[in-house]
Amino acid sequence: MDNVGIKRINDIIKSTLDVIEQSKGAIFDISENARREVYNLKEELQYLKTEAATIMENCKKLENKVIKSRQRLAAINRNFDKYSEEEMQQAYKETNELMVELAVIREREKNTISRRNDVERRLKSAIETVGKAEKLVAQVGTVLNYLSGDLQKLDEHFENTENKRLIAIRIIKAQENERRRIAREIHDGPAQAMSNVVLKAEICEKMAEIDMQGALNELTKLKDVVRLCLKDVRRVIYDLRPMSIDDLGIKTTLQKYIESFSNEHSIKIDLNIKGNDSRIKDSNISLAIFRVVQECLNNTYKHANATYINVQIECTEKVILLRIKDDGQGFDINSINDISSRDDDGGFGIIGMKERIELLEGTFKISSEINSGTTVKVRLPYGIQGGIV
Repeated sequence: MDNVGIKRINDIIKSTLDVIEQSKGAIFDISENARREVYNLKEELQYLKTEAATIMENCKKLENKVIKSRQRLAAINRNFDKYSEEEMQQAYKETNELMVELAVIREREKNTISRRNDVERRLKSAIETVGKAEKLVAQVGTVLNYLSGDLQKLDEHFENTENKRLIAIRIIKAQENERRRIAREIHDGPAQAMSNVVLKAEICEKMAEIDMQGALNELTKLKDVVRLCLKDVRRVIYDLRPMSIDDLGIKTTLQKYIESFSNEHSIKIDLNIKGNDSRIKDSNISLAIFRVVQECLNNTYKHANATYINVQIECTEKVILLRIKDDGQGFDINSINDISSRDDDGGFGIIGMKERIELLEGTFKISSEINSGTTVKVRLPYGIQGGIV
């Protein structure tokens, strides 16, 4: 192909990338607008729920007043000779006014409930729009990265063009999945908490002018929200990479993680480490072991309904042996491809664990039967040549 043809192709690709980039920005704007709409609708819905509850309570009180007024009017009609004409007219007038007021408040109740139902429908639609927009942004980002990414460094490791293309796509997809997971973690955790902080700060600001003690009480609640937010941020950071693994080693890191996981999810977990774990000096190996344990525990909690998990690590002369067994409901091993393709929870799944271990020149095996639990076995060398992982 001549230089003119190559230049033309490059120009076409560049123009395509520009259009996709602009589209990505437009989709992101739609996502942000939908997110703001969700926030506003949630506030409006909360207001309407409160207003509806107040109106319903007032309506009930007014209904009782109307009943009593009608009873009094009936008593006057039965004993009309004991009451003056003025008293009878006043009783009719009061009853009529109460009935008119009741009709008005019932109409308000009907309109408020209708508005509330409408806001609930709009909120549901807005939440769906946010989800679709976020997914579309991630997909467009994957296309952009694939078209513009520099994948030449993989040439020295992979000679087959088709393999290079598939691996490139998987790498990019894994990156985008991880970014989406982090974004979801931050949005559902710290971002929501910070939004609550702003709301409570505004409440404190308003209450300080009329009720200082109430404002102080709200400040106490605000501190709790900030602590929770800080905890969520630390959890997100820990999920990205447990910093203690470099300082304390794999043994202490796993002990802390398993203890926290066991307490949080009420699952009994035993950790047994045999041999000298200090021989594990390669951070890639340590992190791979941690990620496999983390993924297995999460999968067991979410899908297996297990009550007990046993984690065993044996550091032999040449290799590290990892075995994770649970007493859960198990699954059909023939459906492993279907199970592995699901990545809704942000984990890299069974296929991801297998590929990660194999990249480190290890072996990964999983066995499971319905109602007989699941066992994962990993065999890893202490380090690999070349350090490409």
